[in-house]
Amino acid sequence: MKILLRPLLFLTLADSFLSTYSQVLDVRICDSTVRLPITQYTTFLRTTKPVEIDSVIKSSSFINAEKKTVLIFNYDPYYYWFRIIIKNTDSKPQQLMLLMAPFGLYDGKLFQKNNGNWNAVAHTGLKYRFEDRSYQFTHHVFPFIASPNSTDTLYLSIDARNVYKSFGFALLKPKVLKMFENKIYFVFGIIEGLLILFFVLNISLFFALKEKLHLWYALYISMLFLIVMKNDLLDQQFLGLDSEKAFRLTPFMAIGALAIAILIHVVQQFLKSQLFKNKVLYHTTTVLKANVIISAVIHAFVFLLATDYRVHLYVFTWAKISTLLGICAITINCLYCARKGFKGAWFILSGSFVFMLGSLQRLFFPSTLSFLFPPTTFHIGIIVETFVISIALIYRFWSEKELQKQRENQIETQTLRDVSGEIHDNVAQDLAFAYQILRTMNFKNDTEFQDNIHNTAGLIKKTIESLRTLSREMKNEQGGNINMIDQIRNEFEKFSKVFKINFSTTGVTFELDSRKQANLIRIFKEIIQNAYKHSQASELTVSLNFEEKGLQIRIVDNGIGFDLPNALKNSNGLENIRNRCFVLNATHQITTAVGEGTEISIFIMVEK
Repeated sequence: MKILLRPLLFLTLADSFLSTYSQVLDVRICDSTVRLPITQYTTFLRTTKPVEIDSVIKSSSFINAEKKTVLIFNYDPYYYWFRIIIKNTDSKPQQLMLLMAPFGLYDGKLFQKNNGNWNAVAHTGLKYRFEDRSYQFTHHVFPFIASPNSTDTLYLSIDARNVYKSFGFALLKPKVLKMFENKIYFVFGIIEGLLILFFVLNISLFFALKEKLHLWYALYISMLFLIVMKNDLLDQQFLGLDSEKAFRLTPFMAIGALAIAILIHVVQQFLKSQLFKNKVLYHTTTVLKANVIISAVIHAFVFLLATDYRVHLYVFTWAKISTLLGICAITINCLYCARKGFKGAWFILSGSFVFMLGSLQRLFFPSTLSFLFPPTTFHIGIIVETFVISIALIYRFWSEKELQKQRENQIETQTLRDVSGEIHDNVAQDLAFAYQILRTMNFKNDTEFQDNIHNTAGLIKKTIESLRTLSREMKNEQGGNINMIDQIRNEFEKFSKVFKINFSTTGVTFELDSRKQANLIRIFKEIIQNAYKHSQASELTVSLNFEEKGLQIRIVDNGIGFDLPNALKNSNGLENIRNRCFVLNATHQITTAVGEGTEISIFIMVEK
């Protein structure tokens, strides 16, 4: 029995020993054309306090790494040591490069035994200025020499406390690394160059078109520029952010969350003509946007000032989940507006899809991405998004301008019809009546003659007043200025003998520009005429609520209502209201049914 137990015990101990000891890597793997990550062939040790190399080599607490390209350890308070065993069967020494995926490394040192002593042969991290590192590259690189016909054990010391940690390693020869280095700089030069191009394009469009949306998107592109720089440590080489203080002043997660918040705002403004019809969705999205901004700001302060990793982890998770909810809000808003027939929503959704997918992978599934050898879906998505959405913004502007021009032409035509109708119904009839009186006047009867003269003079005076009123309205259409509230009140008081008028205003009043005011008066005229002709109402309630973002108008009657779907197809009056609301940059909603009253709500957005 004992004879059987001894081999079994030996095998158990051997298995335990091998499971905690690094697999030997033959340097010939570097001769392959395939860049092979070696993360899974390492073992690691973590401690709560700094440990000297002499204690580390005696430790039996090393743990096998998982079979992944990148290991994710998130926020924790540990110091890490990685052990890598390299075998060189060649009779010549081999110059090798240990490549490490970029992250917020404060101090990294590679130890190798030479002449019986363990020495740090390479170093990198925020503790050292970029030009003082063992190898100047955006990734962390530890150069070393593998002795001929030898097996070397390397120990990598890593101090990255209170930062988000990801570990990934690859072993390369200098020539291969240089080729990869050239590719990285070429690819990221193109990416950042395109971002700068799109930034300048949107700034130019802002000054040319006076559309603030382009300014917001330019700000978003500038955030993407920083994200790319931070994500791949380009900022340490090209922006001089190669110290721990600079690193903590520009946290990646905070910049990313702010970028998503700005993108939400851009999407809201891009889709506002449709989103204002669904106030629940609009306000919910606004709340989510505010939450993303708050989480980003708090994360930035905590990352700079706090020392407890648990606080860092909490605010980091908050910002990460907030960003996820922001991405969901963008998607839902685009799908809603696309379903409502707004084709521009597909531009936003298709342009953002690859970037949002890459962002989700970057945040929640980072070990599935090869950060060792970018570019990734994340980088490709940034370029696709900025290109498509920049085109979408231009498309939106020109399509809306064309539509607005068409509707302004329709309004001008309708205005001429209105003026023609008023001349026909009032001025022409009064003049015709005056002409009839003059034509049939009896000059022999002084009393009748005086009465006819008096009546004719009254008709002519009335006609002159009608022409003056019409002239003032036309002047207002072309740039005059008449007190808006008084003018609106006067329009309704003309029908005070027909309806009981309840007129009220709330909030701090402001004036619309003359053209908007003229269009608004025309809308009121249309609504009053429709109520007078069709509603059979006895009471009209008109309320004007002056808000910070615009003017909210409600007009309610107690009439018989109408069949709204049928009226929308056949009523020129409702079409005129819709066209004028578009020119006013206003949204409107009509609520009615046969046998019930009618409520018309109009909201005019005003930029102060």
